[in-house]
Amino acid sequence: MRTIQSEFKRQGITKLKNTTPSVKQPKNKERLSKWELEELMGIRRDTYKRVGSAIRRR
Repeated sequence: MRTIQSEFKRQGITKLKNTTPSVKQPKNKERLSKWELEELMGIRRDTYKRVGSAIRRR
């Protein structure tokens, strides 16, 4: 069993270049506030505490 590279050499195939230039889309730099970042990370989630047999929000 041969590798792809050795098969390319055997058949005389060279590297194919991408003829169509890729157009990069400009990135939208969305600025998030500190509150939004903490919310995404899960810091601003409700905390729960067991009181007796009930679970209550702190």
